[in-house]
Amino acid sequence: MGDKREVITDLATQEYINILFSLSESIFHDFKNILATISGLSQLSALDVQSNEVRENLNTINKATFECRDVIDRFYSFIKGYDTDYKENIVLGKIILNSLDMIKHRLSSIIKQGGEIELNLNINSLNKIYCNEYRMKQGILNILLNAIDAMDESGGILEVNLYEEDENMVLEIIDTGIGISKENLDKIFLCNFTTKGEKGTGLGLKISKDVFEDHGGKIFVESKLGSGTKFTIILPTSEINSVDVLERNIYNN
Repeated sequence: MGDKREVITDLATQEYINILFSLSESIFHDFKNILATISGLSQLSALDVQSNEVRENLNTINKATFECRDVIDRFYSFIKGYDTDYKENIVLGKIILNSLDMIKHRLSSIIKQGGEIELNLNINSLNKIYCNEYRMKQGILNILLNAIDAMDESGGILEVNLYEEDENMVLEIIDTGIGISKENLDKIFLCNFTTKGEKGTGLGLKISKDVFEDHGGKIFVESKLGSGTKFTIILPTSEINSVDVLERNIYNN
Protein backbone atom coordinates (compact mmCIF):
# COMPACT_ATOMS: atom_id res chain seq x y z
CA MET A 1 0.00 0.00 0.00
CA GLY A 2 2.87 2.33 0.88
CA ASP A 3 4.63 1.70 -2.45
CA LYS A 4 1.42 2.41 -4.38
CA ARG A 5 0.93 5.69 -2.50
CA GLU A 6 4.52 6.70 -3.32
CA VAL A 7 3.95 5.98 -7.03
CA ILE A 8 0.77 8.10 -7.03
CA THR A 9 2.63 10.91 -5.25
CA ASP A 10 5.48 10.74 -7.78
CA LEU A 11 3.04 10.88 -10.70
CA ALA A 12 1.22 13.83 -9.17
CA THR A 13 4.52 15.65 -8.64
CA GLN A 14 5.59 14.94 -12.21
CA GLU A 15 2.27 16.22 -13.56
CA TYR A 16 2.64 19.38 -11.47
CA ILE A 17 6.13 19.93 -12.89
CA ASN A 18 4.78 19.40 -16.41
CA ILE A 19 2.20 22.14 -15.86
CA LEU A 20 4.77 24.55 -14.40
CA PHE A 21 7.15 23.91 -17.27
CA SER A 22 4.41 24.50 -19.85
CA LEU A 23 3.58 27.83 -18.21
CA SER A 24 7.17 28.93 -17.76
CA GLU A 25 7.93 29.69 -21.41
CA SER A 26 5.08 32.21 -21.74
CA ILE A 27 5.88 33.67 -18.30
CA PHE A 28 9.53 34.22 -19.24
CA HIS A 29 8.44 35.74 -22.55
CA ASP A 30 6.14 38.21 -20.74
CA PHE A 31 8.84 39.13 -18.23
CA LYS A 32 11.32 39.87 -21.01
CA ASN A 33 8.79 42.05 -22.83
CA ILE A 34 8.20 44.04 -19.64
CA LEU A 35 11.96 44.42 -19.13
CA ALA A 36 12.36 45.58 -22.75
CA THR A 37 9.75 48.30 -22.11
CA ILE A 38 11.51 49.45 -18.93
CA SER A 39 14.87 49.42 -20.68
CA GLY A 40 13.61 51.38 -23.68
CA LEU A 41 11.83 54.05 -21.65
CA SER A 42 14.77 54.48 -19.28
CA GLN A 43 17.13 55.03 -22.23
CA LEU A 44 14.78 57.56 -23.86
CA SER A 45 14.22 59.40 -20.58
CA ALA A 46 17.95 59.60 -19.92
CA LEU A 47 18.36 61.59 -23.14
CA ASP A 48 15.99 64.36 -22.00
CA VAL A 49 16.76 64.89 -18.31
CA GLN A 50 18.97 67.74 -17.12
CA SER A 51 19.91 66.27 -13.75
CA ASN A 52 23.08 64.17 -13.77
CA GLU A 53 21.82 62.25 -10.74
CA VAL A 54 18.53 61.33 -12.43
CA ARG A 55 20.37 60.38 -15.62
CA GLU A 56 22.69 58.13 -13.63
CA ASN A 57 19.73 56.49 -11.90
CA LEU A 58 18.02 55.84 -15.24
CA ASN A 59 21.20 54.29 -16.62
CA THR A 60 21.36 52.07 -13.52
CA ILE A 61 17.76 50.97 -14.14
CA ASN A 62 18.61 50.19 -17.75
CA LYS A 63 21.64 48.15 -16.70
CA ALA A 64 19.54 46.28 -14.15
CA THR A 65 17.04 45.22 -16.84
CA PHE A 66 19.84 43.53 -18.81
CA GLU A 67 21.10 41.78 -15.68
CA CYS A 68 17.57 40.58 -14.96
CA ARG A 69 17.19 39.25 -18.51
CA ASP A 70 20.47 37.40 -18.09
CA VAL A 71 19.18 35.75 -14.89
CA ILE A 72 15.94 34.74 -16.66
CA ASP A 73 17.88 33.29 -19.60
CA ARG A 74 20.15 31.28 -17.29
CA PHE A 75 17.23 29.93 -15.30
CA TYR A 76 15.25 28.99 -18.40
CA SER A 77 18.34 27.35 -19.89
CA PHE A 78 18.51 25.26 -16.72
CA ILE A 79 14.89 24.08 -16.63
CA LYS A 80 14.25 23.65 -20.36
CA GLY A 81 16.09 20.34 -20.36
CA TYR A 82 14.06 18.95 -17.51
CA ASP A 83 12.67 15.99 -19.52
CA THR A 84 14.37 13.37 -17.35
CA ASP A 85 13.96 10.55 -19.88
CA TYR A 86 16.07 12.28 -22.55
CA LYS A 87 19.82 11.62 -22.61
CA GLU A 88 22.60 12.58 -24.98
CA ASN A 89 26.38 12.75 -25.17
CA ILE A 90 27.43 16.09 -23.66
CA VAL A 91 30.81 17.58 -22.73
CA LEU A 92 30.85 17.38 -18.93
CA GLY A 93 32.97 20.52 -18.71
CA LYS A 94 30.22 22.55 -20.36
CA ILE A 95 27.66 21.27 -17.85
CA ILE A 96 29.99 22.29 -15.03
CA LEU A 97 30.43 25.80 -16.50
CA ASN A 98 26.65 26.17 -16.87
CA SER A 99 26.17 25.03 -13.27
CA LEU A 100 28.74 27.55 -12.04
CA ASP A 101 26.98 30.23 -14.05
CA MET A 102 23.81 29.49 -12.07
CA ILE A 103 25.52 30.28 -8.74
CA LYS A 104 27.05 33.63 -9.78
CA HIS A 105 24.26 35.56 -8.11
CA ARG A 106 24.75 33.67 -4.84
CA LEU A 107 28.48 34.39 -4.85
CA SER A 108 27.82 38.06 -5.62
CA SER A 109 25.38 38.27 -2.71
CA ILE A 110 27.99 36.91 -0.31
CA ILE A 111 30.54 39.47 -1.53
CA LYS A 112 28.02 42.30 -1.05
CA GLN A 113 27.51 41.14 2.54
CA GLY A 114 31.22 41.41 3.23
CA GLY A 115 32.21 37.80 2.66
CA GLU A 116 34.47 36.42 -0.03
CA ILE A 117 34.56 33.05 -1.76
CA GLU A 118 37.41 32.49 -4.18
CA LEU A 119 36.68 30.13 -7.09
CA ASN A 120 39.48 27.94 -8.44
CA LEU A 121 38.38 26.15 -11.62
CA ASN A 122 40.47 23.50 -13.35
CA ILE A 123 38.85 21.77 -16.35
CA ASN A 124 41.35 19.36 -17.89
CA SER A 125 39.09 17.32 -20.15
CA LEU A 126 36.63 17.90 -22.98
CA ASN A 127 35.32 14.35 -22.97
CA LYS A 128 31.61 13.61 -23.01
CA ILE A 129 29.26 11.68 -20.76
CA TYR A 130 25.90 10.16 -21.72
CA CYS A 131 23.40 11.91 -19.50
CA ASN A 132 20.27 13.94 -19.00
CA GLU A 133 21.69 17.47 -18.90
CA TYR A 134 19.02 18.86 -16.59
CA ARG A 135 19.45 16.13 -13.98
CA MET A 136 23.25 16.31 -14.15
CA LYS A 137 23.13 20.10 -13.62
CA GLN A 138 20.78 19.52 -10.69
CA GLY A 139 23.15 17.01 -9.12
CA ILE A 140 26.21 19.24 -9.52
CA LEU A 141 24.36 22.38 -8.40
CA ASN A 142 23.31 20.73 -5.15
CA ILE A 143 26.94 19.94 -4.32
CA LEU A 144 28.09 23.46 -5.26
CA LEU A 145 25.37 25.12 -3.17
CA ASN A 146 26.18 22.84 -0.25
CA ALA A 147 29.82 23.96 -0.48
CA ILE A 148 28.82 27.64 -0.59
CA ASP A 149 26.53 27.18 2.42
CA ALA A 150 29.49 25.75 4.34
CA MET A 151 31.46 28.96 3.67
CA ASP A 152 28.58 31.45 3.75
CA GLU A 153 29.63 33.25 6.92
CA SER A 154 33.41 32.87 6.99
CA GLY A 155 34.24 32.83 3.28
CA GLY A 156 36.85 30.54 1.81
CA ILE A 157 37.92 28.76 -1.36
CA LEU A 158 35.70 26.75 -3.69
CA GLU A 159 37.79 24.46 -5.89
CA VAL A 160 36.31 22.61 -8.87
CA ASN A 161 38.50 20.10 -10.71
CA LEU A 162 37.66 17.92 -13.70
CA TYR A 163 40.06 15.35 -15.13
CA GLU A 164 40.19 11.90 -16.73
CA GLU A 165 41.12 8.69 -14.97
CA ASP A 166 41.11 5.41 -16.91
CA GLU A 167 37.78 5.49 -18.81
CA ASN A 168 36.07 7.74 -16.29
CA MET A 169 35.58 11.43 -15.68
CA VAL A 170 36.46 12.61 -12.18
CA LEU A 171 34.85 15.76 -10.78
CA GLU A 172 36.09 17.14 -7.47
CA ILE A 173 34.24 19.87 -5.58
CA ILE A 174 36.25 21.07 -2.59
CA ASP A 175 35.44 23.75 -0.05
CA THR A 176 37.28 25.17 2.95
CA GLY A 177 34.10 25.55 4.99
CA ILE A 178 32.95 24.32 8.37
CA GLY A 179 33.23 20.64 7.45
CA ILE A 180 31.12 17.68 8.55
CA SER A 181 31.48 15.87 11.85
CA LYS A 182 32.51 12.21 11.79
CA GLU A 183 29.18 11.05 13.21
CA ASN A 184 27.25 12.86 10.46
CA LEU A 185 29.47 11.88 7.54
CA ASP A 186 27.64 8.58 6.96
CA LYS A 187 24.23 10.27 7.15
CA ILE A 188 24.53 13.12 4.66
CA PHE A 189 23.10 11.13 1.73
CA LEU A 190 20.10 9.95 3.73
CA CYS A 191 16.69 11.37 2.85
CA ASN A 192 15.55 14.20 5.18
CA PHE A 193 18.92 14.44 6.97
CA THR A 194 20.27 17.99 7.25
CA THR A 195 22.68 19.92 9.46
CA LYS A 196 21.23 23.29 8.34
CA GLY A 197 18.21 23.34 10.62
CA GLU A 198 15.17 25.05 9.11
CA LYS A 199 17.24 26.26 6.15
CA GLY A 200 17.81 22.73 4.88
CA THR A 201 15.45 20.20 3.29
CA GLY A 202 17.59 17.12 3.68
CA LEU A 203 17.05 16.29 0.00
CA GLY A 204 19.86 18.01 -1.93
CA LEU A 205 22.70 15.54 -1.39
CA LYS A 206 20.34 12.54 -1.62
CA ILE A 207 19.13 13.81 -5.02
CA SER A 208 22.72 14.31 -6.19
CA LYS A 209 23.71 10.79 -5.17
CA ASP A 210 20.69 9.34 -7.00
CA VAL A 211 21.48 11.39 -10.13
CA PHE A 212 25.10 10.25 -10.32
CA GLU A 213 24.28 6.61 -9.58
CA ASP A 214 21.46 6.63 -12.16
CA HIS A 215 24.09 7.67 -14.70
CA GLY A 216 26.41 4.81 -13.76
CA GLY A 217 28.55 6.94 -11.48
CA LYS A 218 29.59 7.12 -7.84
CA ILE A 219 30.05 9.86 -5.27
CA PHE A 220 32.45 9.91 -2.33
CA VAL A 221 32.90 12.44 0.46
CA GLU A 222 35.81 13.29 2.73
CA SER A 223 35.50 15.88 5.46
CA LYS A 224 36.81 17.03 8.78
CA LEU A 225 35.01 19.39 11.12
CA GLY A 226 36.50 22.85 10.77
CA SER A 227 38.67 21.92 7.78
CA GLY A 228 36.32 21.71 4.82
CA THR A 229 34.83 19.02 2.61
CA LYS A 230 35.73 17.25 -0.61
CA PHE A 231 33.17 15.57 -2.86
CA THR A 232 34.48 13.27 -5.58
CA ILE A 233 32.12 12.27 -8.40
CA ILE A 234 33.16 9.55 -10.85
CA LEU A 235 31.20 9.20 -14.10
CA PRO A 236 31.81 6.91 -17.08
CA THR A 237 33.10 8.56 -20.25
CA SER A 238 30.87 8.05 -23.27
CA GLU A 239 32.97 9.68 -25.98
CA ILE A 240 36.49 10.95 -26.37
CA ASN A 241 35.91 14.42 -27.71
CA SER A 242 38.26 15.97 -30.25
CA VAL A 243 39.18 19.49 -29.22
CA ASP A 244 38.21 21.97 -31.91
CA VAL A 245 38.82 25.72 -31.99
CA LEU A 246 35.30 26.58 -30.77
CA GLU A 247 35.60 24.41 -27.69
CA ARG A 248 39.05 25.78 -26.90
CA ASN A 249 37.60 29.29 -27.00
CA ILE A 250 34.73 28.31 -24.69
CA TYR A 251 37.10 27.13 -22.00
CA ASN A 252 39.61 29.92 -22.38
CA ASN A 253 37.03 32.71 -22.00
